[in-house]
Amino acid sequence: MTDPFLVVQEDVVSAFEQAKTLFASWKGLHRKKRSPQEENEFQFVTDELYSTLKSIDNDLEDLQETVDIARSAPAEYGLSPAQISERHNFIAGKKRAIEDMRNFLNQPSNPQQQSADTSIRHHHTDGRGSHRPHNVEFEGHQQQHQVMIQQQDEQFDAMLDTVRNLHGIASTMNTELDDQAILLDEVGSIVDRTQAKLSSARKKVDKFLRDNNSRSICIVLSLFAAILVLLLLIIFT
Repeated sequence: MTDPFLVVQEDVVSAFEQAKTLFASWKGLHRKKRSPQEENEFQFVTDELYSTLKSIDNDLEDLQETVDIARSAPAEYGLSPAQISERHNFIAGKKRAIEDMRNFLNQPSNPQQQSADTSIRHHHTDGRGSHRPHNVEFEGHQQQHQVMIQQQDEQFDAMLDTVRNLHGIASTMNTELDDQAILLDEVGSIVDRTQAKLSSARKKVDKFLRDNNSRSICIVLSLFAAILVLLLLIIFT
């Protein structure tokens, strides 16, 4: 049986690598004066980074709960104290790394970028300087992102319905073609039988004509012979 901790741990490691990539992109954009296009990219990277860190936080909380439960009865879960300590250190290390990223994100921008980085500061402070986990602008971007995902899902569903309809049409056409092939085979059989009957009838007609021709010749010869005999009698009498 797979250890649930190890499954979630793999997800955390994968998400943390994604967060590091986003953080590197964020720092590259944060250090320079950004164009409008780069400002949009900066905002997108910022939103994605905060969302990824939040997701990792949730997974780490779940892992911490499993470690706390296992610590109370390690033998029951087949874990040694060293394994429990190793898992605890993993969680603590990732939490420190995430906190370091957040602290860096909360650093004030330089004067040239102060207006451009207002959204970063608003993720953690409001107008009175109090702590806020997410600002309204971030939530708006998150909602837009969710709407985009929902629209994409609807488009995929529509494409899937279209593919299903095309599959149904193709199946119907295939069935009709099979039926037509059977009908063509039957027609071919009927044509073959008809040709055989016609051939037999033609042979009978040819034989009948040959027989009639022979009889006609005999009759003509008989008449000719009779006429010849009558002529001879007339001449010699």
